[in-house]
Amino acid sequence: MLDREKVGRAISEQRKRKGMTQKQLADLLNVSYQAVSRWEQGISLPSVDLIYDIAQDLETTVDFLLNGRMEERRVISYMDTGLDVKKLHMIKERLGGLVSKDQRLLHAKYGDPVFFKTETSGNGEQVLAFANHVPGSKERFAMENGYDREICMDLVSNAANNLMRFGVKPQILLAHMVCGNNDSGQILSMGEAFREACESSGMIFAGLETAAQPVNYHEGEYKTVATVIGAVDQNRMITGSAITEGDRIIGLSTEGICSISYPFIKVILDRRPDIAYAKIDGRHVFMDEMMKPNTCYVKVIHELLEQNLLHGVFSVNRSLFNRRCYDAMPKGLGAGISVSNLPIPALFRYIYDLKMMDRECFLHSFSPGISMLLIVPESQCEKAVTVIEAFHKCYVMGKIEKDDEYPDAKVWMEGTVKW
Repeated sequence: MLDREKVGRAISEQRKRKGMTQKQLADLLNVSYQAVSRWEQGISLPSVDLIYDIAQDLETTVDFLLNGRMEERRVISYMDTGLDVKKLHMIKERLGGLVSKDQRLLHAKYGDPVFFKTETSGNGEQVLAFANHVPGSKERFAMENGYDREICMDLVSNAANNLMRFGVKPQILLAHMVCGNNDSGQILSMGEAFREACESSGMIFAGLETAAQPVNYHEGEYKTVATVIGAVDQNRMITGSAITEGDRIIGLSTEGICSISYPFIKVILDRRPDIAYAKIDGRHVFMDEMMKPNTCYVKVIHELLEQNLLHGVFSVNRSLFNRRCYDAMPKGLGAGISVSNLPIPALFRYIYDLKMMDRECFLHSFSPGISMLLIVPESQCEKAVTVIEAFHKCYVMGKIEKDDEYPDAKVWMEGTVKW
């Protein structure tokens, strides 16, 4: 028979060794502090189900609690990995409550496949598209400086925009996180950010699946990835084949900096750490402006498609003049991008005024305030601008042209930046 007083002394001894009050232990076990007090006084014993939880929360062994002996543990358990299993399960239960309530979502339970009904429209053959997305270098800045919500919203925007540039309407997003034993408030806040960003762009949020790996990640560290799925009628896909000479180019404005440009920011901050919290325009802080999420363009592109106003979409990857961004350009045509009338946002003006890179390097390292280019018919340009301005700021930035001298050129600069 178990000695109640011996068990009580073992619980009390280990609890005090951990610097924990009776109430704190009770809260972890979801019992009253009076129950803990009765155990420690030897008046009663915890149930068999609770013994393991007590040992785990007090970071000791069941043998110690029952027999008062701290024997060398021969069997490896989760405690040896540093993983707080109970805390992780509590977080997962709360994250489950953030999943979208949508009749199209048939099943979305942690660890299970996600089942949902796809939206279909039109008479064409339906094409499903899916892609995985990671935040890139921007994630390290977010993790180290407390911009956890911003990196989640940025990830959602980039994932959704990547499908929309092909005319694919993103329907559902599932996020994944690998982390250490992170604070539950931090993880729940990130889950809420994923949900808010999904819902604002009309996507189902299928949840944030979390895997705690304290053997690989320190507390507060994490890696995130998002999987997004969408559908489109095959005959309505944006392939670039509709682009013709004379089409106009419209740039969509955004805030923050493309994650691919962040290695340049790291070098700048390594050399000038004093500017991290500098006021770039007397009001806004450099880090706050830099970490703003990219804008999500799902609604505006969908509207333009519904009105047959789009011939092509190019996602700006780091620079307006990155030739890889224009791979879908029909052979023999190119984008003449005018920068003369492009207003330079304060953040990019501040970076340029640091004089740490010349004009050419700057324009090939950053896309100042523009993250997507829309190609519209010349005759419909004014109408397209009216549609876009109901959602976002935009700028007519050039046109599609032939270049007989350089037929393989895909993009070139026209005019000069007015600083």
